[in-house]
Amino acid sequence: MALLLLPMIGQLVSVGTGVTATEMRAPNALPGLPHTAQEVSVLPQRFEAWLKDHFGFRNHLVLANNLIRVKVFGQSTSPLVVLGRNGWLFYTGEHALEQTRGIDRFTPEELDRWIDVMERRQAWLAARGIPMLIVAIPNKERVYLEDLPAWATQVNPESRMDQIVRRLAERHSPLVFKDMTADLVAAKKDMKVYLQADTHWTIDAAFTIGYRRIAEWIKSVRPDFRPLTMADMKQIRVMRQGVDLDLARMLGLTAVYQEEEVRYELLGPPKLRSNDTSMPNGIVQNILRADLPTAPSVVWFRDSFTIPMYSYIAESFRKAVITEHKGLRFDKPLIEEQKPDVVVYQFVERSLNSPIPSE
Repeated sequence: MALLLLPMIGQLVSVGTGVTATEMRAPNALPGLPHTAQEVSVLPQRFEAWLKDHFGFRNHLVLANNLIRVKVFGQSTSPLVVLGRNGWLFYTGEHALEQTRGIDRFTPEELDRWIDVMERRQAWLAARGIPMLIVAIPNKERVYLEDLPAWATQVNPESRMDQIVRRLAERHSPLVFKDMTADLVAAKKDMKVYLQADTHWTIDAAFTIGYRRIAEWIKSVRPDFRPLTMADMKQIRVMRQGVDLDLARMLGLTAVYQEEEVRYELLGPPKLRSNDTSMPNGIVQNILRADLPTAPSVVWFRDSFTIPMYSYIAESFRKAVITEHKGLRFDKPLIEEQKPDVVVYQFVERSLNSPIPSE
């Protein structure tokens, strides 16, 4: 009797009934009284959806179920997550594993078209005196191949990123393309470059590899550029909680996972003066302005891998316009409006499974 009554009591006092924090979504609302035949027909489903989200001790039971399946039976609780070796989790969405295994690859026509479009973008910018760097960040799965499950063997060792690098060399392409794979693979001997329970690189890798490699190129085209160095930063260690680890969230195990991470804080006074955020046409855009009158300006196309570099970008440019590319788009009107000194175009490898927009 006690066991049967316990969930009812938990529901009445709202113990373990919230889904917002654990699943990052709004809970289903309690349906009102139906007024039409259509509302009557869907009432049972709507009521059941509300009950499932407000069941007493729901979160505790879901956590226990997920924990037993993952830690005891070695079963993933999400179709988007694969359990790897040594505690590593890997993403299966956006064909990330298929790209790593060499199953999802460009056709020769798709490969040349991708390069053609990027070359035209670079040429369009060059005609306006604006250099562009393309920064490609590999999928975590390719950097930590040895920690993939045993069944995830490579069918073809050449990934989409490898195809681009090879074809650029064959075409003697002028495209300025920086593949970060070799840098990250080399660095992982001394540091963690991706988070075990997240799809993204660590903040440590974002600064010491991502930002610094991009800054080296900018300095080669703008000798007056003064990037941040290790001497400008203070290193701290923090614990990233499970709610900030996307693969842990997908497994429903945010209460279990956490990871130590190295971060960097600016030692001197900040130069950033403003950060204006807007969403033109549903695209997130930040305009950062700093007290650096002689520094260059940049338009930076990005995905989520740029986010850990925001604080460094903010302290490096007179003005930085950072915009999502949303499917590898290219915003010519934005560039004509901003007239930047340089353009950085960053994307993660799994973006390559989406067709590049025609221009």
